[in-house]
Amino acid sequence: MRIYLLLCFSALLLPHCLGGDALKLIMEAPEWEEECGGPLTLYDNGGTKTVVTKDENEMKVRVDKVKFEGNCCFTLHSLKRGRGRTYYLLRRGEHSAEEIGWSRVRSVRRVECDILA
Repeated sequence: MRIYLLLCFSALLLPHCLGGDALKLIMEAPEWEEECGGPLTLYDNGGTKTVVTKDENEMKVRVDKVKFEGNCCFTLHSLKRGRGRTYYLLRRGEHSAEEIGWSRVRSVRRVECDILA
């Protein structure tokens, strides 16, 4: 109980000690956007890139790597219309064809991240 009271008191006193700007930063913290956004970039062996921001039901890209940015989650599929083998992109960054398990991507789906957790 003492630790809880000390933490509460510190939280109230800290912005006052740091000045008004610290309190303003705490009170006006940015909110995360509800809607997902950000690109998924597919790179082939020749250096050509394909940028995806929404569902793509029919495509034909032989990927060397995939770069995932933004706050969405995507699934890659080996067949058209979201069928075939599936690779879940749950983390940002680059994913190689070796990680994915195949190189020919035929469709991409943008999905809610919380349904994959």
